Order: sequence, then structure tokens, then C-alpha cells
Amino acid sequence: MIRSWGLAVLAIGIIANPSLGEISIEEALEGFEFDSNETENDPSTIITGDSDLSDLDAILDEFESKDEPPASTLQTPEDSFQDTPRTSLSGSVRQKFVVNFSHDAPNPGEYDHRGLSSMSTRLDLKLDNKVGDDFRLLLGGHLLLDPIEPEQFQPAQNAGISNFSDFEAELDEAYLQGPLSDSIDLTFGRQIVVWGRSDQFRVTDILNPVDNRTPGLTDIKNLRLPVTMARLDLYSGPWTSSLILIPERRFDRTPEPGSDYYFGPATLPPRDNPGGRFSKPDFAASLTGTFSGWDLSFYSARILSRSPYIETSPEDGPIRKHQRISMLGSAANFVVGSWLLKAEAAYHKNLRFSNFTEKDFERLTAMVGVEYSGIVDTTLALEVVSSHIKDFDNRLLEQPNSQKENETEMAFRVGRTFLNESLELSMAARAPTPMGKNGGLVRTQVSYDLNDSVEIYGGTLLYFVGDNLPYNKIADNDRLFLGLNYHF
Repeated sequence: MIRSWGLAVLAIGIIANPSLGEISIEEALEGFEFDSNETENDPSTIITGDSDLSDLDAILDEFESKDEPPASTLQTPEDSFQDTPRTSLSGSVRQKFVVNFSHDAPNPGEYDHRGLSSMSTRLDLKLDNKVGDDFRLLLGGHLLLDPIEPEQFQPAQNAGISNFSDFEAELDEAYLQGPLSDSIDLTFGRQIVVWGRSDQFRVTDILNPVDNRTPGLTDIKNLRLPVTMARLDLYSGPWTSSLILIPERRFDRTPEPGSDYYFGPATLPPRDNPGGRFSKPDFAASLTGTFSGWDLSFYSARILSRSPYIETSPEDGPIRKHQRISMLGSAANFVVGSWLLKAEAAYHKNLRFSNFTEKDFERLTAMVGVEYSGIVDTTLALEVVSSHIKDFDNRLLEQPNSQKENETEMAFRVGRTFLNESLELSMAARAPTPMGKNGGLVRTQVSYDLNDSVEIYGGTLLYFVGDNLPYNKIADNDRLFLGLNYHF
């Protein structure tokens, strides 16, 4: 109860106290850029007619040269590309600490997840290189080191089984991009392609796998894993169509034995992946139209599911398999004043669930959302997603599937910036309906920019117990996190 009241006070304070963090009215108003509808006056309309000022022409020349160049000298995107350095190197160093503070002392032989669970250092590097006059080669990757030894989370008889990686080296986004003609662009290599409009749920966004080993600790945009694709983008007026071939098989990263988010069998079943990492490709296509105040997209995909199901046979025992599924979907945004309205819908076919492989299922999913930005330096967002499994079988209610015929989930987010946007407070909550019965999570975070390169942040991630998976298993996984990011 105390925790719930505290979160409510935080949300109300962020929204209702416009003076929070102000030193003076003048200082607080500096740097406000929230009202996107404000436009600067054209210098030519400031003074009209003859003027007796002898230096008027000089003043106007100075004014125009600083604020806006003549239209004939404005850079197009192509000009901007031409003027960029041929090679640039950027990156970041991130230090993060995570502490588990709600676990009870384990029984003999059980995993002990109390205390410091992560102290990771991550180095990200990105090399951006021009190739010829029009093409771009981007190479990105990261190194991650976590000195917290996996063994301290494990009972002696299970030493060596863990979800925690003390060292990780991966190639991230790495692709060649450029025009084949005035209306066709090619992008080939490891990349992230985001479908849909939701910031909290994945309805049509199915092309890239995600790292979901710590649910709720960060936003979806930070969880997507790049995958090798060949993408053609074709432009015609307000419409952009994309044809995508995906030869690489890359799957979701999920909790494994040794993690306090894992509640499966003692050992993880082997994965059946015929053909290896590069095999029969996936195919996808999209069509997007962008207009004044609104946009509309259509999607189609035939891909190998990023999440596995478990099939058990007398000969081989349990095996993780991936079913090839089909998806048709659509998404749209509408801007009305300070309101952003968004919607998504998807039809999934050929879904298969664990230990129920004699039948494929179909699912309809829809999302509606709204964002409001009419309060200075404050954003509010609400999204609701609902799904229906056609020809439902009650056996799907059992673990490990724990599926429902009809399910609705809500997500709410509020954020506010202070001190010329150098300080940000945010809260994000997510819960299945009905509220309070099926669990949920709340993440609160504060971040502060020490300068243009250094950011410090910290917060809490709280889980609430419920009747449904995963919340009936992870309610004690509350976390406190603290980090520092240096960008260069």
C-alpha cells in the first residue's frame, strides 16, 4: 500500500507541480521548446516601408545571415550527405549497477538472488564511412563485461548454469546503404526495422528479435536486436514501399536457468534450428504514406517466429522449435493539436504453442493509444492492447503456455523535464486487466545530464503479484538501478 501511494504521489507531483525544480521564472522559461506550433516571424515582416535608419540594410543582412539562409542556398539531404566527413567514429561507455532488494533468504540448495546482481560495463562503437559519393557504410558493435560471477547466484549442484554473461562481444548494426536510382534505395546488412506505432507493445513489430532477459528494465526501443536484411525502399510521392529479405535466423533472448526470471524446467531444452544461422530466408513488405497531420502503413510478413514453442517426443524428449508464421497488419498516426492518436492491428496465422503441436492457431490483436503534449515540458501517454485467439482450446490455459482466449493490457507513461531539459523524471506502468488482479510493473527513473557527453541516472523497477504469468512468478524481483553514460 505504501509503495502504491508513493507512486501515485510521484505521478501527481510530476503533472501538477509546474514549479518543481525552478530557481526563478526567468530561468525556468529558458530553453522551453515544447510548443511545436510556434513559428519564428519572417524578418521581412518586422519592418515595412521606408526607414530613416541609416544602417537598416546592414541590420537586415546580419539578421538574415544568422537565422535563415536564402532558399537557394538551403541544403537538401543530399547536400548534407555530401558535406559530412568521409569517416566518423562515435560511441559510448556505460556503467550500470543493479541491486535486487525484495528476495527472501533462499532455502538450502536454492538460488540466492539477493543483493548486487549486475555491475556491467559496456563499450559501444559506431564507424560511419562514406563510400563513393552516395553510399554509406555503417559498422557498429559492442563489448560488455560484468565482473559479478555467475556462481554466486547458483547452488553448488548447479554450478555452471546461468543466464548471466560475464563477457559479451557482438556485431550490432552493420550495413551498406545508398541509392540505386532517384526513387530506389538499398540497405544491406544487420539493421533494425521498426514496424507499427506503439512504444509499449509489439503488435506489428515482429521483424527484429528482442533481448527480454530482464522484463521492464528498459524501453522496447533499447531491446531490439539487429538482424541481417536486404531492404529495397521505393519512393513515389507521399508513399514509400519496402521489400525485405531476411536470410539470418536470430531469436529472442529470454531468461535461462540461473536467472530469477526463469521458471521453466531445470535444464533448458535444446533448440532445433535446421539449416543453421543462415538458411531459408524470411520475407516481408510494407507500404507507408505520410501526409499532413497523419500517416498510414500496411505490413505483410512470412517469418520464422522469434519465440520458440516446446515439442516433446518419446525419442528426443523436449525440444525448442520455431514455427513459420504469417502476419498482416496496419498502423496509423493522427495529430490533432497537442494530441497524437495512434492505432495498430495485426492478424497472425500459423501460431503454435508448447506441447500442443497438433493444431495451429490464429490471433487478432489491436492497439489504440494517445499521447498528450499540451503541458509544458510534460508528456503523457496511454496505450491499450487487446488480443483474441480464434478457436481457443482450454488446454492453452495450462503452463507453460498460460494463454487466454481474450486478453487486454494497458500501459501508461508520464515524463517531465526540468532545468532546461537537463533533468528528467519519468514513470512507466504496465498491467493486464482487470487492474490489481493480474499483476503488473512500475518503473520510475530520474536522469540528469552533467554536460553534453555525460549522463547519470537511477531508478526502481517494481513488480506486483498477480494470478497470471509472469507476475505470479516474479513479484519478488524488484530492482534498484544506477548508471552513468559517457557519449563521444
